[in-house]
Amino acid sequence: MSILDGLNESQLEAVRTVEGPLLILAGAGSGKTRVLTRRIAFLAAEQNVLVDRILAMTFTNKAAGEMRERVEDLLERSCRGMWIGTFHSLCARILRSEAESVGLQQNFSIYDTTDQMALLRRVVRDQEMSEKQYPPRQIRARISREKNRMVDVAMFSQRASTYYEQEIARVYRQYQDALRQNNAVDFDDLLVTTVRLFQNHPEVLEKYQNQFDYLLIDEYQDTNRPQYLFAQYLAEKHKNICVVGDDDQSIYAWRGADLRNILDFEQDYPSTKVIRLEQNYRSTQIILEASNAVIRHNLGRKGKELWTERVSGDPIRLKRCQDEREEARWVSGAMQDLKQSGKYRYQNMGVLYRTNAQSRALEDGMRRAGIPYDIVGDVRFYERKEVKDILAYLKLVANPRDSVSFSRIINTPRRGIGDTSVSRLDDFAMREGLSPYAALAHLEAVETIPARAKKMMATFYEMVEAFRAEMGQLRADQLAEKIVSETGYLEEVNKLAPGEAESRRNHIQELLTDMEVFVEQSEDVSLEAYLRNVSLVTDVDQWAADADRVTLMTLHSAKGLEFPLVFICGLEDGLFPIIRPGEDGVAEEEAMEEERRLFYVGITRAQDRLFLSYAALRRRYGGTSSSSVSRFVGEIPEDLIDSEFRISEITPSRERKKTKPRPVLLPSGDAFPMERGTWVYHPAWGRGQIQNRSGTGQNTKLQIRFEGGETKTVVVKFANLQSG
Repeated sequence: MSILDGLNESQLEAVRTVEGPLLILAGAGSGKTRVLTRRIAFLAAEQNVLVDRILAMTFTNKAAGEMRERVEDLLERSCRGMWIGTFHSLCARILRSEAESVGLQQNFSIYDTTDQMALLRRVVRDQEMSEKQYPPRQIRARISREKNRMVDVAMFSQRASTYYEQEIARVYRQYQDALRQNNAVDFDDLLVTTVRLFQNHPEVLEKYQNQFDYLLIDEYQDTNRPQYLFAQYLAEKHKNICVVGDDDQSIYAWRGADLRNILDFEQDYPSTKVIRLEQNYRSTQIILEASNAVIRHNLGRKGKELWTERVSGDPIRLKRCQDEREEARWVSGAMQDLKQSGKYRYQNMGVLYRTNAQSRALEDGMRRAGIPYDIVGDVRFYERKEVKDILAYLKLVANPRDSVSFSRIINTPRRGIGDTSVSRLDDFAMREGLSPYAALAHLEAVETIPARAKKMMATFYEMVEAFRAEMGQLRADQLAEKIVSETGYLEEVNKLAPGEAESRRNHIQELLTDMEVFVEQSEDVSLEAYLRNVSLVTDVDQWAADADRVTLMTLHSAKGLEFPLVFICGLEDGLFPIIRPGEDGVAEEEAMEEERRLFYVGITRAQDRLFLSYAALRRRYGGTSSSSVSRFVGEIPEDLIDSEFRISEITPSRERKKTKPRPVLLPSGDAFPMERGTWVYHPAWGRGQIQNRSGTGQNTKLQIRFEGGETKTVVVKFANLQSG
């Protein structure tokens, strides 16, 4: 097959445009992965670019793996020398090579959420602070938010104006110190530390700028500040940066994603070529008309219209339910009918909702109906106790300074080492400037630990040292099997109730199998390589689409997936959209636009049919509240909804849409003849100057820089602009 076979005109242009900055605005289901992979293959096969001169970045291991496989199929050869991966995995790879420059050892640990929480609880306790007043979970979220803004400890401390902020700054500082003592980084540090490395070590930056001639970035609308800077630094020399994204699918502001990165790309790279991919290969025309109608209400967007050759399709079904239990019964009943029709299987069905709490009633309805289901975002496999325990052994073997892993397994399985003895060991280690594990080599100097506990600690130390001695000789899976066998962990599991014991044994065997598969498929079969990989696994990476089960997930988790049949539940104002005015400094209008983008993402997951539901009454937060249908439902044209399911409750939303003010147009032969430099006035953002313009008439798109400092892109027919 030719690399260019099967591409439409826009896709072909995107693949062939290889020099200079390129912005590909790829609508949902428009074949962006096809374009990315063909572009990489075109560079290698037609432009004779060495694969190790190409850096391709995305957001999930699943997407990165699929990208690599497709490129190898196109080139009919291995691409192991090419850097394809997630931002976090690529940054981890760079930090392994440059660890000394950032004060780390190459065997550093990557802490997941559970590890972070354990370390933060210890810090809060050591600072003699109350967990009720300073919940570690909230502190973790705050620290993560600051890191995503490139705000370090010193900057945060300087800005802390209240006593509470000053206390958070104190925890932030102690937390970072503890990470370094443990030779560890958290997920956010992978990005931030790499950016700081580039900023503080120009020779390292130059090394990687010279290594990569071409940068490709998927899902660019989801990048945060560190990711934006990482890409900008690497692209600074050659300017051959291609970003693919959809401003209409930017839904992660809550974790630091900055929509301005994609909206302002042309300002960052003035010679940018923009290509729009608007042909959708996924959904019916009815589904696309609904999604287009909804997203047009947003002002902060570049603008595009999805279309498809699938002109037929079933109308959208909208159901008003009395409460969440009736909603669950309706969803389950519809699924059973669809399954019995013989056209669909349960694995073809996805149920999406705004918050995790909504899954309880839906699960109950599925269980009662006997419908098998999986929940994406449920207890992650790698966070199950038995899996975390075995991984903690592996992490300690790889990084003896990892005190979080040490604390988890020093008495797991139980070996007669009490909390008091561990605490006394920690005190000794702190006084001597040692890690707790290193302190085990000096037990004779710790007089406060009883002789029996010392003996068990010494035995534990000898066992781990023996594992460490074999780390270089054994593959990761072989070492794990040895640990499971020689620690006595299975004997402890077998003491549990039969059902629980069997479940945990199965999970341990699944972990060992996972390691075997990793070893078979990887160049690097070391323990460090496996731990690096497993630290970066996401919920979606673990989702298995081949089982005949309904998939339940939040709308945020559904991005990047698709189902023939999609149910979006809980479409009630206050639940979806959720608007918390002023939260994190986000304006209500911006928050509403992000919620609308989330609904747009949900709609465009559907291939064949879309089902929407809401409840007049819903039990939340210990009480029952009445609800009205989501305003977003009122933005869907009425003729797209099955007449049997139309309801009078959607009228208020439609009226809001109909009474929206029309734009004030300037008199001219053209509907809106505004050029660069013209001053205009917007009712929400005030006075601004036009920076750029595309299109004609009322579909004209204007990029406007407002006096408040913000730059927005608006469509004239929706913006209600006046001469400024």
